[in-house]
Amino acid sequence: MNDFDELHDDAFDEDQGDELVGEDWPTYSTPIPVWVLLAGLSPKAFKMYCFLAEHINANIRDPRKRIACPKQKAIAVILDLADDRKVARYRRELEKLGAVRVEKYRYAGGMRQGYKYFVRYNPPVGYTGPMALKQFYAANPEIRSAAKWEGRTEAAKKMAAATVPAQGSGPAAASQASKAAPAKAAKKAGGAVPLAPEVLQVLEAYRPELREAMRETAHTDAPKTLVTAVTKALKERTAEQLVSRVLRRWTTHGYAEKFETGRLERPVGAAVAMLRHGECPDLNCEDGELLTDGKPCVLCIERGKDYKASHKAARTAQKKAVGAAAARPLCPGCEQDRGTEGALCPACVSGFERDIAGAAERAAADVAAMDNAPAEWADARERVLAGAEQAREQARRDGAEDLGQLLAAQLAARSTATDVHRLRLATLDVDRHDRPQEPAPAPEPVPAPVSCAAPEPAPCSGVRWDGSPCGRATEAEDGLCGACRGAQMAQHEDLATAR
Repeated sequence: MNDFDELHDDAFDEDQGDELVGEDWPTYSTPIPVWVLLAGLSPKAFKMYCFLAEHINANIRDPRKRIACPKQKAIAVILDLADDRKVARYRRELEKLGAVRVEKYRYAGGMRQGYKYFVRYNPPVGYTGPMALKQFYAANPEIRSAAKWEGRTEAAKKMAAATVPAQGSGPAAASQASKAAPAKAAKKAGGAVPLAPEVLQVLEAYRPELREAMRETAHTDAPKTLVTAVTKALKERTAEQLVSRVLRRWTTHGYAEKFETGRLERPVGAAVAMLRHGECPDLNCEDGELLTDGKPCVLCIERGKDYKASHKAARTAQKKAVGAAAARPLCPGCEQDRGTEGALCPACVSGFERDIAGAAERAAADVAAMDNAPAEWADARERVLAGAEQAREQARRDGAEDLGQLLAAQLAARSTATDVHRLRLATLDVDRHDRPQEPAPAPEPVPAPVSCAAPEPAPCSGVRWDGSPCGRATEAEDGLCGACRGAQMAQHEDLATAR
């Protein structure tokens, strides 16, 4: 017998524990390592590991492809989580144990993030936890033998009626049992102290669905925390007053809506919160009404006024901030709020300047490539820049704003650069028979006749120098504004001459 067989040796004797008999073989099963079962994971983390392990196809020969990539929402559904962001808690728990290795990846063009889960079946290096049931029972000898529990089982049967309700039982059953067994007998037998009738009356006032939820989460509908809260509240209110408070707050405090929509994650905490006095400093106040005469509580009225005033002031300030942001003028170039108060932003200005400088460089390069360049074009770069500056100054004298001035300078620079490029093609000393004839420049579009009815303005379909949509209003049939149409014509001419 090797060490592996010793670890998986039967940890039970014939007189210990219940007999386990395999009735059949599972049709679908997921292999779960024993060390993960005994590692002390939380129930939801262990369930998440099982879910990830089920995604791994054991028939794949290449271990590099055994990767689980379920969506986080799918894991949240399996773990019964209302918010899929809470999956991260159990993912970190599995990573800390070393049961999974997680890698992030991007998809949808890098706009969304996902996770790749590499499920680990063997423990990581340095793992010192139990590997088999034999080690588990060796570390917990008090639960190995079933005979040790026989005395406690008999005592539990005798005192079951007098104890605090356990899983599956309710306050009503505990109430009937408490009348049959006195508290002294319960203490002497080692059981729990029976609940007082007033406490049971308050516990029975909770809605049946809430009590069922407490049984599912806390394994009892009378947890110790709730019993303590009821006992403390009975020092200030009668049982009838607490019953009325619990029934009223189930609806007025929104617990019923949370339960119906599945957002009530802590039933015991909600039950305790329904018993608390409230925020009013007057102990005689019961949710806005005085117990002595039933009149409205003045302190609560003032607190409500202060809350409404502060809430109104906050909303007013928020509306003013939003209105101020919307009222700020945008940059006319990119039509975004750049903090320039309606003037061109530095990004748009630099873009136009780069375009003008690029046109000057292209003109200089064309002149340098000529064999016999005309003398008047020796300073092509300076001539392009000077023409652009002259066009800008003329637009300024005509009353154009900054955007119009830059557009005029850009068009002048492009036009001059195009003239230089055409001159270079005309002076090329090549054999026209060996070279295909250059295509003629694209003709300028013939303007459509003006109709009587004014067309509706539409956003320009062109793009700006930085690749962003133009979006300026235009009434032209081709869908382009004047600036984009001129830029498109210049590009067509460049392409035609370059061929």
